[in-house]
Amino acid sequence: MPLHVLIIAYRKPCLTPHEFHTRYEAHAALIKRLAGDTFPISHRRTYIARTTVHSPPPPEAGDTTSPNPTTPATMLRGAQADADFDAFAELGFAEQAAFEHFVARVQSPEVAAEIKADEEGFFETERVTIVMVGEVCETRG
Repeated sequence: MPLHVLIIAYRKPCLTPHEFHTRYEAHAALIKRLAGDTFPISHRRTYIARTTVHSPPPPEAGDTTSPNPTTPATMLRGAQADADFDAFAELGFAEQAAFEHFVARVQSPEVAAEIKADEEGFFETERVTIVMVGEVCETRG
């Protein structure tokens, strides 16, 4: 049975969205190289649409700590604070065993150290969230 993992990623405030995108794409290539034949069958990254403004809007009620005052998300509904993350990624594995092999590889001491060193250059690592995806339902036109 296929298994999926969702990663919610936050960029370091010192990086622009474009710099973050470039770094994350390089990071995905690094993971693919380090994981070798245990790499997931898919690793889809989706980036939040942001615009750059020279004069940030006033903070939302109660929000004085937004990490994106000059790069607000292109909101269609909700508050800016709901979109402080910069990307989400979905990793797909053929089955539980494939996921376990990948985890074993990327958590081996040498590989984990290289991944961690790279992530610290562009992720707010303490905010990154990784969760197992449950049932997936899809409707197509």
